[in-house]
Amino acid sequence: MWSLRSAADGNRLNSNESGGGTTRLIRTIRAFQLKLTARLRELTRDLPAKLFSFLVGFYCATAFATVIGQTGDWDVLSAALTVAVVEGIGALMYKASLPLVGNVKKVIIISNYWKAGLSLGLFLDSFKY
Repeated sequence: MWSLRSAADGNRLNSNESGGGTTRLIRTIRAFQLKLTARLRELTRDLPAKLFSFLVGFYCATAFATVIGQTGDWDVLSAALTVAVVEGIGALMYKASLPLVGNVKKVIIISNYWKAGLSLGLFLDSFKY
């Protein structure tokens, strides 16, 4: 007679597999869950400082667009300065070969959130007029 065996019975279908009686799908889902949990834990570290920095960047974009829009003759210079600051922060953030001390790295990460708020604020401000 043919016997039907499954992983649900507690029997392992393949003795070479090391999974404790679970399928590859279950092991993959658990590995994904562990990676997702670790990533969420990493993102929520210093969350209030990150949110504050993002909102300050958004406010700076609104103030920047309002003040510069009053004169009109500083538009090109202010746009060049903004691009230089945004690109400088991006270069510091994504420079993989630069060994950074923990405190300097935290400041760069916080300034990257400020940059994101500034960029989003300027983008949204462009639709006002």
